[in-house]
Amino acid sequence: MLDRLLGVAIAAPVRAGRPGRELGARLDLVTSTGVRQSWRRIHQEPLLRSYRALVYEELWRDAAGTIGATVHTRPSELLEIRLGERTTWVYRQEVALDHGVTLRASLEKSLAHELLSDLHIPVPEHVLCDVRRLRPALAFLREHPDGVVVKPAGGTGGGIGTTASVRTELQLRRAVLLAARKTQRVLVEARVPGDVHRLLFLDGELLDVVRREPPHVVGDGESSIRTLIERENAQRLRALGRECPSLLTTTLDCVFTLAHAGLGLGSVPEPGRRVQVKATTNQSGPADCRTVATLIAPELLADLERAVAATGLRLAGVDLITSDSAAPLTATGGAVIEINGNPALHHHYQVADPDGASRVCIPVLRRVFESRPPWPG
Repeated sequence: MLDRLLGVAIAAPVRAGRPGRELGARLDLVTSTGVRQSWRRIHQEPLLRSYRALVYEELWRDAAGTIGATVHTRPSELLEIRLGERTTWVYRQEVALDHGVTLRASLEKSLAHELLSDLHIPVPEHVLCDVRRLRPALAFLREHPDGVVVKPAGGTGGGIGTTASVRTELQLRRAVLLAARKTQRVLVEARVPGDVHRLLFLDGELLDVVRREPPHVVGDGESSIRTLIERENAQRLRALGRECPSLLTTTLDCVFTLAHAGLGLGSVPEPGRRVQVKATTNQSGPADCRTVATLIAPELLADLERAVAATGLRLAGVDLITSDSAAPLTATGGAVIEINGNPALHHHYQVADPDGASRVCIPVLRRVFESRPPWPG
């Protein structure tokens, strides 16, 4: 009965339009995580965003130095990179390779699912629905008791608005409210077994593969999970974003992931216990990410090359879930979950073994200059 009443209360801001959904989602999150956690996030995120700019400046300076180019800082975090008579601009991970319309289309997750399905490339079983009419989503959840993923159907990247630990009707309604901050259409997907892999493609060529596990903290027998998360964020700030230029945020995905394990933010895990704190991997730290050196199955690679070609992207980050990247998706039950334009390149550097990381910015910058006409100096 209580869940039903809460569901009704959440339905009101969902129908109230975007401002109402924004306010409702914020209030729901504060209620779940506490004012203290929300206050810390408000003050720390701008600082870490500035560190992200520094991280990318270092990566591009390394790449520029390797190919004999020079870097000049410009306003609004822009970098001007010159190679002889040629000039290009970069902004963090954004480079001058793909057209703006192509990049906008790549943000439409439901479109990517449609394109890949037409090519018979496995994507998660899913349903697309309007946030004001959730019957299809609720029916889909009942058909998938192991849980579903709720995400905005388009317009966002970087895992914004995504909740991957949804197992009850109330959790679904709350996750929809969060996703609805950005869009009126939500995508509800069945969870896919296996590990998340990020594959980076440049003009159809595979540059690197990283396997990303969900973020975790390690108990000490005295500190709550909330405190352990705060310590992890403090370490990321001390490292000036070089370990991870994102905060480990206590979103609904965190709350639901802990609840599924019988834990909460106030729980105190025993010493040495590794606690998964989110189901999504966008905020995973280096200890959770590893460069994959094993061969990719030829059938899998061919499928992914066709998938990227269908989007029209030259530089693309393909996120897939599989239990074995040396086997085709049809054999593992895996699926492609997203294809990203402007993919975050720092994920390929911030891995458990940084000495073995792929310096992907170098081939990307080379290709940019091969594609750019000379600009006046």
